[in-house]
Amino acid sequence: MTDTDADPGFELRLRATMTSAARIIHQPPGLAQHVIERGRRHRRRKALTAAVALAVAAVGAVVVPQVLPEKKSAMYPADTSILRSPLDTVYGVDVHWLPDGYGVRSREAQNLWGSTSNLDRFQIVTTYNSLPTTARFAPHQVRDTPESRGYTVAVGRGPDLDLEARMRRITEAIGEADVAKPIRAADVRGHPTYTYAPPAHGAYTGEDLTFWLTWSPEPAVVLTVWGPSEADTRRIAESLVVGPEPDISPDPGQSLQVEQVVHGAFTTGPGTDPQDTLDRVEGGEGLRTSMDGALRTNRELLESIRVASTGPVTFLNETEAVLAFQVEAQEQAVGGVAKVSWYGSVRVIRTADGWKVRKQDYCASATWLLTCPPVTIS
Repeated sequence: MTDTDADPGFELRLRATMTSAARIIHQPPGLAQHVIERGRRHRRRKALTAAVALAVAAVGAVVVPQVLPEKKSAMYPADTSILRSPLDTVYGVDVHWLPDGYGVRSREAQNLWGSTSNLDRFQIVTTYNSLPTTARFAPHQVRDTPESRGYTVAVGRGPDLDLEARMRRITEAIGEADVAKPIRAADVRGHPTYTYAPPAHGAYTGEDLTFWLTWSPEPAVVLTVWGPSEADTRRIAESLVVGPEPDISPDPGQSLQVEQVVHGAFTTGPGTDPQDTLDRVEGGEGLRTSMDGALRTNRELLESIRVASTGPVTFLNETEAVLAFQVEAQEQAVGGVAKVSWYGSVRVIRTADGWKVRKQDYCASATWLLTCPPVTIS
């Protein structure tokens, strides 16, 4: 072996060692190759020093807690360690920085283009707030106490996603109107990035202002981060590491069960007992008093509600799925009965008793139906 080349035999032994370790704990594919290439670039270092560095890398690699795509394994921000677990993972995207004390308050499917009527094209949206916080429910309203302005990470995936085309369409639609417009911002990790410039005479200033960053780190992926602090919004954006879309392939019966649970939880109309719908909700027993109150005050509306349509089931992991849906009902209006509809999104989780709608999500989506007792999120 010379001073200018790594020992090929050592490289093979290193790969074998790391492959063996990966049977127990996952490691970033390509990390060994990345370290070896770095060793080759340091041509003036002695062979022994290079071998020690490679050995240290091999030991460190076995404690990496998640699998990262090979082309991303060397692309972390300078202050982010690949040996540190992410604070959260959103639809295959690791979040490595949040303000102190912040955690997941909610996760839902939101329509990607802003139209609630299209349930097929959506992004997974996670909001982070200072925790613990308590969600307090009122008719058509959810309020968190103590209040804290949240940060949101949205992940859109799909072969037809084109951020540049989307920005052009928005700009053309806005025209000369005095509303927020997309403009180029400083790149996020080398990727062209847009923000929304506030209108010249807008009502949102100071503490009400929200900062946005949206970019496409690779084909078929669009990321958006927004929040109250420009610096923290960018820091969250810079901390995101894109991995593959979750490869969850449950049998078709699992998707059907998730759909049936959502239908059953939000259909209180003809042929059903509204109290029975709570059997599909996590902790539904604790909501029966609320349902009794809704039946006393709003029985006609309750007895007309049904789930009219749902979007595709998206599995975030083996025990959690997200589903967007449309609810239709009839209510009294001037001149007769009017047909009304709502759109919602809920997480469905696997429990010992099967799939259930997460209580927090059910209560937030059903404020038009009943008023739940407070739910604390920690």
